[in-house]
Amino acid sequence: MMNAAHRFLSPAPQFEPPTSDRPASTPRHTAPISATRSARRSPHSGRSPRQSAHTDEVASTDARLFAEQALRLALEVLDRRRTPTQLRHVATPAVIDVVHSLVRAGTAGSRLGTATLERVRVRPVRPDAAEVFGTYSRAGRVFAVAARIERGNGTHPAGWAITSLRIA
Repeated sequence: MMNAAHRFLSPAPQFEPPTSDRPASTPRHTAPISATRSARRSPHSGRSPRQSAHTDEVASTDARLFAEQALRLALEVLDRRRTPTQLRHVATPAVIDVVHSLVRAGTAGSRLGTATLERVRVRPVRPDAAEVFGTYSRAGRVFAVAARIERGNGTHPAGWAITSLRIA
């Protein structure tokens, strides 16, 4: 048995606000915030654009229903309870190819048991596109799933299709 002490090169960065009124110490290996912000050349602030509450409600009703059905179907395909060809009405060919290759490779999470979709959230980014994110569980463990759906790319009755899918 090997008895080696762990050595850390630098302290972990501070991600939480300080617990007292004194200023938080800046780790030696990170640049000050002002230098980071001034070096940014992109006009994008890093935040998703906000939509009005009414737009969120209208877009999220059919988009949310579609997202729940499509993600549940994708998880069933990954669990080999359905064939990848059943995704053709809810996903683009590129997404179907990725899911098919994941099924062939046999994802490590599938050994834990059946995937159960837990939560799904939809954030519209345009009237014809939305970001979808949520969680699913396997054997008591919680995993993340994210997707982008767009209207007009699929043969689903709602007109939505998964154009990008990320399963963790």
